[in-house]
Amino acid sequence: MPKKEFKYRLPIFISAVVVLELVFWVLVWQLLSIFGVFSDQGVGEQLSFLHPAYAWWFLTVPLLMAIFIYQLRQRNQLVEQLGSVKTLRTFMRYVSTRNVFIRYFLIRNTIVFAVFALMQPALGTKTIKGTTTGVELIFAVDISNSMNTRDAVGGETRLTVAKRAMNQLINESTASRIGLLVFAGNAYPQLPLTADKNAAKMYIDELNTSIISNQGTNISAALEESSRFFSKEETKKVLILITDGEDHEGGMKKAYAEIKKANVDVFILGIGTEKGGIVPESEEPRALSLKDDMGRSVISKVNLSMLEDIANEVGGEVLLSNESFPNVSDFLTQINTSSETNTVDLEFKVSENRYQWPLGLALLTLLVLLVWEAAPKREIK
Repeated sequence: MPKKEFKYRLPIFISAVVVLELVFWVLVWQLLSIFGVFSDQGVGEQLSFLHPAYAWWFLTVPLLMAIFIYQLRQRNQLVEQLGSVKTLRTFMRYVSTRNVFIRYFLIRNTIVFAVFALMQPALGTKTIKGTTTGVELIFAVDISNSMNTRDAVGGETRLTVAKRAMNQLINESTASRIGLLVFAGNAYPQLPLTADKNAAKMYIDELNTSIISNQGTNISAALEESSRFFSKEETKKVLILITDGEDHEGGMKKAYAEIKKANVDVFILGIGTEKGGIVPESEEPRALSLKDDMGRSVISKVNLSMLEDIANEVGGEVLLSNESFPNVSDFLTQINTSSETNTVDLEFKVSENRYQWPLGLALLTLLVLLVWEAAPKREIK
């Protein structure tokens, strides 16, 4: 029996593995192309992956290939070192390159199909039925320069505290949709009503006082725009007005009428103190103070009485806070309590997750591997 019967045919193994990988990935590429994975304008059913980041795990395939090649090379080198065929028969068994390739084939297929399952391929849609609270929550946020005033506990700006309060309300309220508008000298929609709370928080985190060049604190414009910002659906509508209360525009009667007509519940969160603080030119920690026409630093004070007047006119509530984390529990209690009687039935379509297909193939190849390893076999090349 020649010595080669104890050695693996490494060039044949490497060639077979390379051909296998090339053929497999070309077929995968063609299949994914047919289902429109690489096209933004596919026709018909399109395949997508809910977690494509798991594709990095495909790098375990070349690692597996390297491990097999290394082990086969080590075996062949050991055979060469042992010398005579008589010695080899004493210490070693005959080997089969074909059996090693089959083992590699089954292990790599288990890994590859498991990775495809982790990526969660989605093909087609399915109808989901459910209910939602039906509460629409809109924030109208004052982003005038006075919101840069640092009279909150810890020296934070009023706008920083406002952002923190809004994020808490989003996290802890049962509102089904969130909207955002900003105002200074005028009011502007920032985010239409959306069920994506993460998107709402992202928009809130990006707020700053430089968004609107037309300065002022036009609360009437904020109320009027808010009344038009809600949907026409029969849902509970809640407005959170966040401001320091320094209104410079007037024209509140029409705004009150619009809010009442739209049947909006209004909660007013005043940020800052009645004592007030110096208004800086920007939100930067060491920004210089704004000056009036006489060269004096501008002082901003929360106008609590005006906020209370607004609440009385629209049947709302006022909370004044200069804390780093305003206690908005009363607002949350009323929003969440009211939502219990304002449920809406929903029916919508979502992508059909097909992770079961590659997972089934992974389990099948794993089962075949286990059965094949347990079965007796002859080590034939």
